[in-house]
Amino acid sequence: MKLYVEDVLVVFPYEYIYPEQLDYITELKRGLDKGGHMVLEMPSGTGKTISLLSILVAYLHHHANEKRKVVYCTRTVEEMVKTMGEMRKLLKHWEAEGEQLRPLRGLCLTAKKNLCIEPSVASLMHPDEVDAGCRSITAPWQQERRCTYYDAIAQAPLELPPGVYSLDDLKDFGEQHHVCPYYLVRKALPVVDIIVHSYLYMVDPVVSEVTKEFLNDNTIVVMDEGHNVDDVCIEAMSLIFTKKDSLDAKQNIQALNMELDHLKATNRQQLQNEYDRLVNGLALAELSRSPEDRPFVTAPAIPASVAEGAIPASLRQANHFIAFMQRLVDFTHRIVTRITRTYVADPLTFLTKMKEECALEISHFRYISERLKMLLTTLQVTNAGKYRPIALIAQMYTLLSMYYTDDRYEKPGFVVVCEAFDPTRPQIPDPVIRTVCVDASLALRDTFSRYRSVILTSGTLSPLDIYPKILGFSPVISKSFQMTLSRKCIAPVIVTRSSESVSITAEEITSSFKVRTNPAAQALVTTAYESLLLELAKTVPDGMVCFFTGYQYMGEVLLAWHSSGFLQKLAKHKLIFVETQGVEETSVALANYRRACDIGRGAIFMSIARGKIAEGIDFDRHYGRAVVMFGVPFLPPNDEPLRQRMHWMEVCLGISESEFRNFDAMRQASQCIGRVLRNKTDYGMMLMVDKRFALNDKRKKIPRWIFQCLKNNTNLSVDAAIAVARGFFKEMAQPWEHEKDLGTTLLSKEALERMGQLRPSPPKFVSSADATAAAATSVVAPKTEEESESIVPLREPGSGVRKRKRDDEM
Repeated sequence: MKLYVEDVLVVFPYEYIYPEQLDYITELKRGLDKGGHMVLEMPSGTGKTISLLSILVAYLHHHANEKRKVVYCTRTVEEMVKTMGEMRKLLKHWEAEGEQLRPLRGLCLTAKKNLCIEPSVASLMHPDEVDAGCRSITAPWQQERRCTYYDAIAQAPLELPPGVYSLDDLKDFGEQHHVCPYYLVRKALPVVDIIVHSYLYMVDPVVSEVTKEFLNDNTIVVMDEGHNVDDVCIEAMSLIFTKKDSLDAKQNIQALNMELDHLKATNRQQLQNEYDRLVNGLALAELSRSPEDRPFVTAPAIPASVAEGAIPASLRQANHFIAFMQRLVDFTHRIVTRITRTYVADPLTFLTKMKEECALEISHFRYISERLKMLLTTLQVTNAGKYRPIALIAQMYTLLSMYYTDDRYEKPGFVVVCEAFDPTRPQIPDPVIRTVCVDASLALRDTFSRYRSVILTSGTLSPLDIYPKILGFSPVISKSFQMTLSRKCIAPVIVTRSSESVSITAEEITSSFKVRTNPAAQALVTTAYESLLLELAKTVPDGMVCFFTGYQYMGEVLLAWHSSGFLQKLAKHKLIFVETQGVEETSVALANYRRACDIGRGAIFMSIARGKIAEGIDFDRHYGRAVVMFGVPFLPPNDEPLRQRMHWMEVCLGISESEFRNFDAMRQASQCIGRVLRNKTDYGMMLMVDKRFALNDKRKKIPRWIFQCLKNNTNLSVDAAIAVARGFFKEMAQPWEHEKDLGTTLLSKEALERMGQLRPSPPKFVSSADATAAAATSVVAPKTEEESESIVPLREPGSGVRKRKRDDEM
């Protein structure tokens, strides 16, 4: 299908297009024309990825003279591969439509673990082992057992022909031409048009240096599935240092001294060459130009501005630098071994204490991480993982020195949290020091300021005003799209009580901590869960997915079910599988769950919010006909780094603790229940089982496309929810032909012709004042339930805008 979005020709690789896809593409085009950032919430199962790629490819083709690039960020390797498959389908459709598309190159950018084809290295399991193995056969000083794939691409660079290259394509190309796929990608970056990679290549400043020099200001950055991008930023910029790390760092110092003594005895000139380069200010610049050769790529990075400075004189000589690091290691070891309780310090307080005890200059810390990397290169270290502990110390102090402030009225974006127990292992007395980033915008500040357009999109971004505050940018377009439905293929309900009677408080269903600590109340809630799940197992065909708030709560409920014999009763209707913290075990359970659904036996998958199943796995078609969210997935209340982050947001952004907790809980719950719908021919039921979901501060944060189908099902008993389920699946069992969707949820060429989308519109000249006014009014408020029923899916002939009533604030 070919259509025009204003003056841009868009090729869409399907016979029909959804109205919301057309609206989505139109808003994207207008945002790209304005030159600004966008926040777009697109319903799950409505073809968001192919819509994005369609307008992006068309826009690159239409503005070929501007030499724009697209950076497409995803969460996982599986999503990366899926995106490349959609892109290949799209480019083939341009040829099928007879349109001459300018030559484009699209490829994946990922870790060595996913691209290495050298057998001795590719067989290694852990990514750090792969990096170390690669460095051992590619380092400049390595003369024996060198990687012939790497030498081939280094000596005779090979031009990558136009086309779409997924991971397997790159490996096949590397095998065919006997070149390293990993370094082939990097050599091709200057000529690539569309780069698909994970978030870390954008939010982690170390890894982002790989692509930054090849991207101009006109680059379009897409953050697909961006509902957790703030958490990714916080994680990428934070560090954790344990007592064991401090002991290992002391051993690292001893090992460095031994390596240095050996080098002095065998090749003193090499140390002199390093010193000369540092004196001339060349060493850091060389290191910044080849980030893929750095020994460490696992820790958060330092801003590139450090490379423009000069290493202080006290750090230039190798033995002086090691002595400097020795004092830092000793100080950190004293701190971590003395921790007996939890306390928090701002970076200035922590660094001042260190300065008083160690007599070291805080300004020197800006360079120690890069200086350590330079020293390891000079010492010709190949197994960088061995020196990870001392690298963590260097990175911790470098981060604190970069982001501390001596202004008592300014809140720094980092805090230092010292805890007597590692929260991930509370049973083990292992004190830790955390360098916690509380300002998520630090990781993306350069991205939003440097690139013309950044598109943040997902199916669960509501409310839309939160993300721009957290990430520190102002969108020109902020919009949530509804889902046009000719039949209600989703049935969201909120289950609040076990029976129709509301006079007994204990019958209200909730997973709150107050109820969980009351055995009698929790027993009633568990019984209500049993009644609901058993009836659903009898009613829902094929597969069901149940989400709990965490592993501990899921374990408590499953143990109670096992003790009462309920699991045995439930297994008579559907097989039961459970997500565990082991990745391999969960993968096996998921494969068997799908097999049980395929053979018609039916199955239930027990999993948790924020887990692997909730984030990266789709339960489309018969793999997920119903999803049940047991409890509101709030963040842990006693997590000190989280408390510090929420305090910072309340002081600096005006986002209260309760508002952020509700926002985070509802985006996780919406992500879980959204797993059930992957396209409009699919259908499924969504059950939110907790009385707190019915509260207004939770309901108003449900994505618009789910809320439009919620109607009055916001305060149901277990029996009422089962009645809704029986009616819903009875209706879904009726035959349905896609012709019934024409003009409602599917737009054909004839409909597009009536709407004027099959011919280009004359170019519009918009003044800067008009563009600013349009941007200021672009936020779309959710519709009321009455207005949701009155959506006009088709546009008037010749108009480019869908008819809508004015939105009222919910």
